Parts: sequence; C-alpha cells; structure tokens
Amino acid sequence: MNIPPNVLYCTWCVITSLFISHNGVCVMCGVHDGPDTVVADPGSDIILPCSIKPKAPEQSHVSAVDMEVKWSRTDPNNTVVHHYENKEDKNDTQMPSYRGRTALFIEQLQYGNTSLLLKNVKGSDEGQYTCRVDSVHDGGKINVLLKIKAVGRTPEITVLGTDSGGVLLQCDSKGWWPASGLYLQWLDSKGAELAKVTESCFNVRRRLTANSSDTNTYICRVKQGQNVTEEKIDITGNL
Repeated sequence: MNIPPNVLYCTWCVITSLFISHNGVCVMCGVHDGPDTVVADPGSDIILPCSIKPKAPEQSHVSAVDMEVKWSRTDPNNTVVHHYENKEDKNDTQMPSYRGRTALFIEQLQYGNTSLLLKNVKGSDEGQYTCRVDSVHDGGKINVLLKIKAVGRTPEITVLGTDSGGVLLQCDSKGWWPASGLYLQWLDSKGAELAKVTESCFNVRRRLTANSSDTNTYICRVKQGQNVTEEKIDITGNL
C-alpha cells in the first residue's frame, strides 16, 4: 500500500526494548513511535506511528514481515483494531467499526515500519491505542493517543445594552479543540474587519460597540484553520 501523499511521518524515538531473532542472530531492537498524541480532522486519513529499529549500528533496519503486529484500543478488553500474523492480515476478531478502515504498510514491514493507516477518522476513534510487535522470542509495545479536532459551536451574539450611543454586542463560541490558531472577528456588512482577538483557549468571546450604519448588520466570525463559522445580527431594533 502506498503512503498517502498528504500524510507525513514524524520523528521517531525509542520507547522500549524488544529482542528479536534475525537471521539466526539475536538482535536488540527498539519499538519506536512518533509523538505521544496524534491530532486528526474528522473524515481524514491518518497514520498512527510505530516501528522497530535495531540498536546495532551496523544494521540499517530489522524486518517485521515474520512478526506478529497487533494494534488495539488501550482498554480492559484490548479491543482489536488491526491484526497481522504469519505474513497476512487476520482481522476476524477486529472491532466491526474498524472494518475496511485500517491497513499496515505491507511493503514497509521489511524496513520495520509497523505503523497503522486509519481511514475516515470518526469521533468514536478518539482514545489511546497500543501497538504490540512480537517475535518468537519476545515482544514490545508502545501507546499512541489519538485526538479528534472539534469544531466549536456557531457563534452566539447577545445584545448587552447601549454604550456610548451605540449597541454593545457580545459574541461567544464554545467547544473548540485544539485551542491553537483560533480567532474571532467582528465584521461589518461589507466584510471590513472591526475587531479581532486571537485565543488560546477552548471558548472565545469578544465585545463590540456597534453604531448605526447603512445596513445595521454586523457579523461575528470564528475561524480555526479551514473551519469557519459565523453569525449575523441586525441592530436596527436596538438603536
């Protein structure tokens, strides 16, 4: 399977040790993973990173083709997400909600890459996952936390009263995650920016004193990356 061009690998670090018999030689390897947390947009395809790599400097890689690779949810039932053994997928015990949405990079197993491709990410996929790699002699595992981005609620505009001859408005939007890169704008009916605030929290709020204009229409817009939501208000009745 080819790696999707829109998915990038992250730098891997040693998590634990794994002893594997490779070509008759006992090789000390490491189970590696990427960042502790992977953040995904709903509906996207993402990679949960995991790999094995030799500690011996003379070896460039260790093959996982003949090993058992099991991805599971880190829960009391160890719910199976994807299972590979004896050089083939064995997903008869796979949780039904993951069927048709998971895959290993088969051509990359020879290089020790045991990462999991998870397609069409859903909100219910959020949680901690365990990647376990086993050989005849021993095994190792790492955990990866998957977080799903949350698009906040449509802004809510409240009329607080009058202020300096205008109408005091307050705009609130809640439930954004992650909080980075989030900002709120007040715009007039022509799209000209009147006020802007950049936030680093899950809920945003900004007040504006709106004065009489050609249309008396004001827009509160909240944006984070490609996600944009907005609300309008006509203040004619409040002047």
